Amino acid sequence: MALRGFCAGLKTTLRRGRACRGPVTSAFSGTEFALLQGRKPQPLLRPCGARQHDLIGHISFAAHAQALAETFAPESAPSVYRIDIVTGDVRGAGTQAPAIVTLYGESGGSSDYVVGNDQDEHGFERGSSRKYELSVEKDLGALKRIHVEQCEPSVTDTGSGWFLDKIEVTGPDGQAVIFPCHSWIGKNDAGDSGPVSNQRNLIPCERLDLPAIPVQDLEQPLKVQASAIAVPHPEKVYGGIGKAVNKKNTGWGGEDAYFYTTGPHGIIGMGVADGVYQWREQGIDAGEFSRLLMHTALEVVEEGQPDVLKVTQAAASRVTAAGTQGSSTCCIVLVDTLHGRLASANVGDSGFMILGVTHNNPKPHVKFRTPQQEHQFGCPYQLGHHQAADPPEDAMLTALPLIAGDVIVMGSDGLFDNVADETILSEVQAQITAGKRASVIAQRLCAVAFNNSVDKDALTPYCVAATEAFDMVYSGGKKDDITVLVAHIQ
Repeated sequence: MALRGFCAGLKTTLRRGRACRGPVTSAFSGTEFALLQGRKPQPLLRPCGARQHDLIGHISFAAHAQALAETFAPESAPSVYRIDIVTGDVRGAGTQAPAIVTLYGESGGSSDYVVGNDQDEHGFERGSSRKYELSVEKDLGALKRIHVEQCEPSVTDTGSGWFLDKIEVTGPDGQAVIFPCHSWIGKNDAGDSGPVSNQRNLIPCERLDLPAIPVQDLEQPLKVQASAIAVPHPEKVYGGIGKAVNKKNTGWGGEDAYFYTTGPHGIIGMGVADGVYQWREQGIDAGEFSRLLMHTALEVVEEGQPDVLKVTQAAASRVTAAGTQGSSTCCIVLVDTLHGRLASANVGDSGFMILGVTHNNPKPHVKFRTPQQEHQFGCPYQLGHHQAADPPEDAMLTALPLIAGDVIVMGSDGLFDNVADETILSEVQAQITAGKRASVIAQRLCAVAFNNSVDKDALTPYCVAATEAFDMVYSGGKKDDITVLVAHIQ
C-alpha cells in the first residue's frame, strides 16, 4: 500500500497546527490505538512507498505501538518549521483531498507529513491559506525544495484537482522562504478532463516575480501564422441584437472582440475581450467597450509598445477617456519573434493555452494554460467604467519561451467553458497533421465549441465547474458568444 493509501485510512494523523488527540483506527487491523499527545504534528510512520507488511510484519500490534512510541521520542530538541499553504483563487482551485509534504534542505530531508486532513474541514478551499507547524527531527539547513503529493481523492469527490499557488516556509531561524507553484496538481478542474501529475517539486525563490527568461537573438526569427473567428450567442442573432464581423486583423461577435497585428521590432500582438451582456439592462452596449478596448490595444502595439502590461493599461485608459461605458474581460499576448518569448496580461476568464512539445515530452501536449481569474464562480475580473471594476494592474502576468511548432489558442469563455483542453489539443493536432492553416483550425474549434454549447447532454468544463460550485448536478454546454484565435509558430 502506497503512502497515499495509508493516509487515506489514517484520517487523523495530522491536525492543522497540532498532533491529533484520542484514538485513531489503524488502516490495517481495525485496532484502535492512541497517538502521542501534544501540540506538535508528528510525521507519518514511514516514507512514501511503505507497505502494510513493512509496518506490521509478524510482531504483535502492541509491540509495534511500543516501537512506534520509542521512535517518536526525540534524542534532541526538534526543529520547528511553520508552513503556509496557499491555494489559488481560480475556478475549481479547491479540493477535498489531503496532501503529503516533504521538506529537503542542505542537511537532508524531513519525514513525510499529511496536511489538509483537519477535523473540521478536509482538503484546501479555493483562495484559502492553511498554516501548519511541523516538528522536524533536525535542522535541515537552507531549504532546497519541497515535494508535494496529493493523496488519492475519494470517489465521491467532485473537482478533485488542486490549484496550488505557493507554499511559504518559516524555518527555525525565523527566515521565510517562498516556494511558488501556481499550477494544477492531480487534475485540471479549469477545463481539462485529462490527468495531471499529482506530484510537484517546488523550488524556492526570494520574490514572487516570474523567473527571468534569458534574452538572446534567435538564428532565424519566428514566423507567426494567425487567424481568428467570433460568433455571437445564437439567441442574440435571432433577436436581431447580435452580429459577427470577422476581418483580417480584427473582429467581433456579440460582446466578444479580438485583434491580431504586427508591431515594430518583431512584436506580434493578439488579444481577446468579452464584454458583459448584462449592461444592456441599463441601456449600455458592452460590446462597444470590448471592441474599443481591442482596437486601442491594436493601436498601442502598432505604435511600438513592447510591454504587455503597458499595452493593457494604455488601452484601458483610452477607453475610459473616450467615455465608453460597460465592462469586459481582457487577455493580451505579445510574441517576440526575434527572441522566442511570449508575454501576456490576462484580466478575467478569457485566456490562452500553448500546445507543443518539449525536450522531456516529445508528444504534443498542453504546455501552458491560463486559469480563470474570478472573484467567484461566474464573476470574472473585468476592466470597466464603474467603481467595482478591476484595474489593469490586477492582470495575471505570464512570461514564457516559444519555439517553432508551438500553437497558441486564445479564446473567450465561450470556447474554454464548452471545450476541454484535451479536446482542443486533439483537434489542433489533427488539423496540423492534415496540413491545415490557422484559419481552418480556428473555424474547427469554434464549430466544436458552438455544438457543445447547444448540446444539453454534453460533458463540458462549465457543467463540471458548476456542479462543484453549486453542489448540484449540471449537464450540457453554455450558450455564449464564442471567440477563437489561433497562432501557429513556425
